[in-house]
Amino acid sequence: MYLAYAVFVEGNSDAPYFSLLLRRAIEEMVLRNGRVPVEIPELPLRLGQRGRGVDDVAAEACENSEAFHLLFIHADRGGRRQARAFAARGQAYCRRVQEICGFSPQRCVVVAPRHETEAWVLADPSAVMGALGYKGRPERIGLPANARAAEGLADPKATLDDAIALVRGRRRAEPAGTLFAAIAQRQSLDALRRSPSYIEFENALSDALTDLGALHAT
Repeated sequence: MYLAYAVFVEGNSDAPYFSLLLRRAIEEMVLRNGRVPVEIPELPLRLGQRGRGVDDVAAEACENSEAFHLLFIHADRGGRRQARAFAARGQAYCRRVQEICGFSPQRCVVVAPRHETEAWVLADPSAVMGALGYKGRPERIGLPANARAAEGLADPKATLDDAIALVRGRRRAEPAGTLFAAIAQRQSLDALRRSPSYIEFENALSDALTDLGALHAT
């Protein structure tokens, strides 16, 4: 079974992280509970090239709907007060694609890290340290102990930036986004599953893959 996917990512720096992570999540889920072998392209179709508004992204998705089977919509959730507004905004993309071209909302998966993408990036401290080439203890550079702790951070982006600066030095510290692909490649998905927002995403992905016939129904 050929299974292509499209992704709308809020920030360009987040794209390398999600391109790798989403592919790994699909592969592992199919390996555990797949009905048929699945072939996944190396890279997703990126949406949002002409604009990031709901109508722009939905129109672009519908113009290319024959090129993908799954649609991922990323938007950072913010704090608890913003979570409800985010849910409405994230689902608005899925609803609009359904309205324009009948794309199944079951196959439109919202990707919603708590606060911001870095809450998932920090979920596995060993992956961050591996990408940095750091062999010390994670707490020495301010890394959270696990995914649940990362999700509880008020500013995960600042935490990651500070860790990079401590390892590389302020003058040599590169933008955190340059490490995202290396971190996504190393991350343990089991470690990510300690994040409630990741579990929420994974449940939605499982429903989408079951709807496509890639997974056994549970």
